Amino acid sequence: MTNDNFSNDNFLYHIGLTIRKYRTVAGISQEELGARIDCDKNTIGKIERGESDVKLSTLGRLTSGLGIPFSRLIRESEKSASKPLTHSVEYDYLRLFQYCHQLSPEQFNNLCNTAHLYVKSNQLNHLPFSRSKK
Repeated sequence: MTNDNFSNDNFLYHIGLTIRKYRTVAGISQEELGARIDCDKNTIGKIERGESDVKLSTLGRLTSGLGIPFSRLIRESEKSASKPLTHSVEYDYLRLFQYCHQLSPEQFNNLCNTAHLYVKSNQLNHLPFSRSKK
């Protein structure tokens, strides 16, 4: 790990983000994941925040509890360390998906209409010509 992107703290941070991403997608709490792998929820939180130098055996239990291959956790963590902005945008989309999944059809429709109007108004503001000039 000689690359700056793979310093121990940075790598642990990205391992944690990847674990949090898969836990969020699975729709389970830190407490539920902890119960699945016999680990305290506070420890899960520290791992997800990159505050704990986690053992390989614990990572193995985490991947089993999340139902993902160990190699995927490492691969995606390495990828996110080299492209942190992409990973955070991916994570934001996953959080938005989880939020939208909980909405009623009417609430979801209202959210989509609001987003559409917002995007449309921003596109009009960024046109190469001004609408006020005639």
